[in-house]
Amino acid sequence: MHQSDTRSPTAPNRFLPIPCDVSFAAPRAAQPIVGPSAIVHPGRQPSERSPGHLHDRRPEGLLPWQVSRVRAYIDAGLQGRVSLSVAAGHARLSSGYFSRCFRRFFGVTFSRYVARRRVERAQGLMLEDGRKLCQIALACGFADQAHFTRTFGSLTGCSPARWRRRTLSDRPAARISMDVCAGEAASWKP
Repeated sequence: MHQSDTRSPTAPNRFLPIPCDVSFAAPRAAQPIVGPSAIVHPGRQPSERSPGHLHDRRPEGLLPWQVSRVRAYIDAGLQGRVSLSVAAGHARLSSGYFSRCFRRFFGVTFSRYVARRRVERAQGLMLEDGRKLCQIALACGFADQAHFTRTFGSLTGCSPARWRRRTLSDRPAARISMDVCAGEAASWKP
């Protein structure tokens, strides 16, 4: 016996071997797993949640005041860096929870939403004046013209120059939208 072993020689062993002749019962039929969000109370259906459940108190997604604050932050910061953690701070949520709520509410991730808002702003600037695309790219918060072209193409299906030409040539009759180059999105390569 080692000095570090403090058990007495007469103390029962906590880990007893299982005899080989013991048979185990056959497994039961598979039962649906019922989690804490589906606690069943007498007189209720299994699909009804218990009173006071977390989802009963807070709706999925963001609250209206959070949406307006986050939209204002994003729109004000489009020309620079827009941070998910700062936006989460405006909504008074943790970054991870905010990211999930944002995706549920808007249907896209935070970064994809910011990219879409930047492209929409760039489209407005392309129609307002004859600025160069590199100037528009920097004014909308893109790193450079290549980043702008790549992001614009992934969202609209064509290059910014082509979108501008098509929209300006059809301007009196065209409704300005991201769908001017519809049909080319699947085949467009930067």
